[in-house]
Amino acid sequence: MIYIEPNAGVAPVLTVLADARHNINLNGYLLDNRAILAALKAAHARGVDVRVMIEGKPYDMKPWQVKKEAAAIQAAGAIVRYAPPRFESHGSHWAFDHGKWVCSNHQCEIGSPNYTYAGFGSDRDYLVVTANRQVVQAANAVFNADWHNQRAPAYAHQVLVLSPGSQPQLMRLLQQPGPLDIEAEEVGYAPAILNAIAAKGKLVRVIVPANISSKDRRNLENLQSHGVEVRFMPVHPLYVHAKMWVTNTMAFVGSENISKVSITDNREMGLLLGGRDIGILQAQFNRDWARAGASS
Repeated sequence: MIYIEPNAGVAPVLTVLADARHNINLNGYLLDNRAILAALKAAHARGVDVRVMIEGKPYDMKPWQVKKEAAAIQAAGAIVRYAPPRFESHGSHWAFDHGKWVCSNHQCEIGSPNYTYAGFGSDRDYLVVTANRQVVQAANAVFNADWHNQRAPAYAHQVLVLSPGSQPQLMRLLQQPGPLDIEAEEVGYAPAILNAIAAKGKLVRVIVPANISSKDRRNLENLQSHGVEVRFMPVHPLYVHAKMWVTNTMAFVGSENISKVSITDNREMGLLLGGRDIGILQAQFNRDWARAGASS
């Protein structure tokens, strides 16, 4: 099931944690949401094995802040590890664990919200809760591989939109015929992706936050020169943190930004969706499009 933030709040994540019977594996770029910490503590108290992996060097956070974050998670009864500094075989020093997912043995939540107050209180984000066995198995396998600093299994790339290495899955979506709508926090350097978007031209609409960087703005201007429509969402009261793409036949929801680092270096996770989720995402995009402005 698809959930839209901040409308849904933290409830979808709390439901996954409350339903866990044996294990919880949580991968979070950031985790300081008190309701989530309380749910992890409650799970530990009822005998669930709780493991949490966080990024050791989040952007713009000081080491003491990360240590404080880890201490709060440990106080909830979880075993905490910092994510491996490199992923797969790429070995880039830019690699971060930017993923946002949590799984039990029978269901997963995967999406773009950070496990913070803003992620569920003031950001436009999208997430999916699923009991699909293939997804649950693949996401847990990726978590276990990262936990032991090993290479994630190759089959996970067939089930998930998994970075490093998510470009083929994302290009598959871009090759779908017809219109394409994108809500994105970043539109950075990703030549193949940007070229594919530009090739669709007037069929594409993009919503970004009004405070998008000057480098990203130049990429947007290039897309606009090919006919892509761009609108800017004011950062208050709703900040566009989303990473959502939707066509008439397929959609993407996950943690990947439009950037080379996100696609080829970072640990990221998302899903390709179909069915009734398409209409839900298109309807929300249209509402946000009406709210956004043609200039920032």
